[in-house]
Amino acid sequence: MSYDLIMQQALKFHNEGKLDEAERLYRKILETSPHHPVILNLLGLIAQSKSLHLEAADCFSRAIAQSPQTAEYYFNLAWSLERCHKAAEAIEYYHRALQLQPDIKEAHNALGNLYLAAGRREQAQDQFNKAALLEPGYVEPRANLAKMNQDLPALQKLQSQYPHEALIPYYISLLQRQSGQTASALESAQLAYNLQQDEQTALLVGELYLEQQQSDRAEPYFRRALFLNPKSVSALINLANREPDPATAEKMYKQALDLSPQNIDAHINYADLLYRQKRLHEALEEYRQAVILDPEKPEVSNNLGIIQKDFGEYEEALGLFFNALLQQPDRKEYALNIAETLMLLYEKTPEEAQKIARNWLKKTPDNIFARRLNEIFDHTDGESGKEYVQKLFDLFADNYEEVMQRLDYRLPQIIADKLGPIEGHIIDLGCGTGLTGAALKNPRNSLTGIDISSAMLEKARQKKIYDRLEEADIADCCRHLPPADMVVAADVFGYFGALDEIIPLIFPRNFCFSIAADDTTESWRLMPNGRFRHNPAYVKKLLQKAGYSNITEHPAILRRENGEDVNGFVFIAKEK
Repeated sequence: MSYDLIMQQALKFHNEGKLDEAERLYRKILETSPHHPVILNLLGLIAQSKSLHLEAADCFSRAIAQSPQTAEYYFNLAWSLERCHKAAEAIEYYHRALQLQPDIKEAHNALGNLYLAAGRREQAQDQFNKAALLEPGYVEPRANLAKMNQDLPALQKLQSQYPHEALIPYYISLLQRQSGQTASALESAQLAYNLQQDEQTALLVGELYLEQQQSDRAEPYFRRALFLNPKSVSALINLANREPDPATAEKMYKQALDLSPQNIDAHINYADLLYRQKRLHEALEEYRQAVILDPEKPEVSNNLGIIQKDFGEYEEALGLFFNALLQQPDRKEYALNIAETLMLLYEKTPEEAQKIARNWLKKTPDNIFARRLNEIFDHTDGESGKEYVQKLFDLFADNYEEVMQRLDYRLPQIIADKLGPIEGHIIDLGCGTGLTGAALKNPRNSLTGIDISSAMLEKARQKKIYDRLEEADIADCCRHLPPADMVVAADVFGYFGALDEIIPLIFPRNFCFSIAADDTTESWRLMPNGRFRHNPAYVKKLLQKAGYSNITEHPAILRRENGEDVNGFVFIAKEK
């Protein structure tokens, strides 16, 4: 077959989208004409279409070497360099293309985007304006200008003029999302997606569904983004975050990191997965990589601190937690991590822990966790206990049951076993996420749950086992308790010192509750972990004084803390 016929057939394949067949014929031509610039350029375009931009850039560079006055080759090279994240080189080659052919509107627009990404707004605006002037109907630079200036009305005006341009509602969605208008942003993103199903728009729709807590609706868009671009790092990370199978999720994170080794989100989320699997050394390494990439990111410092705390490196963990809190003082979970770590340090070196705690309180006197910690270290019940418990469990709600499972928390089932099937009305004091309620619920009873934490109550509500839920302080609500066949308080009195006022308020209702046992002669004692332990004799005496005559106490292992059993008692008290 002659050269002309091979070329004609190759171009036909190319135009029909049969890229592998076209490439095979182009390479056949190169065997006899290895420096043919047109063929090299066409091979570069095929590589571009396959997202093989390094290979494409090599083809375009070779074409330029043979034909240095062809603007198209410089433009194509710049386009591939831009996608290889080589911004400076891309800018250079776009300019060289424009020197040869000043009316390439796409080059001006691309330069505008590159300058904008580099923070060079004036140069970006100049390039967008040049692109728009070259062709008034060229919408993209006008949309880019409006987005750059965060001019939502200008974008909305463009949308009315060009209702079929997907880029405009995409940009509108970004600005709406930025201003917190999530519902409007989702609507705009859906419009953009309906007009053009590309990777970035699919990702945006998925992320906006996540922000609306609609994970199930988000997933198909992430899968679509991955279908459109099998190398989509964002799609891989988002799908891995929601993948129930840890092995599959790990494979996705590794694939994302192979594609983008500097992606901090991939490192953080992969580290979180490793941590949940108790692969602490591997998780530590991933978090360290994230710190290297962005030492100022507070969540990375916090997560790295959690690992160090698990390793018993308390002072190093505290440094990381304080660094995170300094950058985001309103993040209560960072303050809670500091408090918990100082409690652990207190058991090892009390004086050092107290010194750090006092300094923390001095610098942030309004921080509830710093205040409560100093009360604990000073062995006083203090005034901040109620607020501390509320904040603690609001933060704890999302992973409460997972943590309690790790602590081998047995109390709900122990109580259910001791009480047997209960008929009538049960009041669950400190119901939390509803673990005890779930253990006691049967078709012959009704449940009222009371808790100080709105976040915990929301988790309990989702179980749909309670007939009524009330947000209240237990000490206050006990003053007006309705009639009940049984009142339960599982793992509640660990947050109360003296029980002299509460127990009489519950009489004469049947009462089942737990205490962590204290083996000293004191009635109750505030422990360094911020929880109270009670003397069983003190508790039994209070029950008798309140009027209970039928009292049984059952020794029980309530849970494990720091690798040791927490021993306690389950009391069942009845009037007769």
